Amino acid sequence: RRDKPRHLLGIADEESILGAVPLGVDTFDSCYPTRLARHGTLLTRQGKLHIASGKHSRSYGIPIDPECGCSTCQRYDRPYLWHLLKAKEPLFTALAATHNVHYMNDLMAQQRQDILDGKI
Repeated sequence: RRDKPRHLLGIADEESILGAVPLGVDTFDSCYPTRLARHGTLLTRQGKLHIASGKHSRSYGIPIDPECGCSTCQRYDRPYLWHLLKAKEPLFTALAATHNVHYMNDLMAQQRQDILDGKI
């Protein structure tokens, strides 16, 4: 069985991924990042960001995650995303999901690199 990929369905929060990769899980499949996005939660390297909070309505020029290279972070700041969420614009969900999926892809890329570097 060591030569077959191990897939974990329905579990994809960051803590579970970081715990499962060292145990040999290779792939994950979950609605976690998009479900969080639909409810206004954005994943960042500093932790979860709840964009509905009023403090983000005036954070001009600050992207979701300054270290992120996704198209959402490169083009839009927190106040604009806050506005889209509060106005119930469908565009918010698309932009937030794009960011969260990109974040998860970056997380997995780092896990792969850590395996290659012998850290895991």
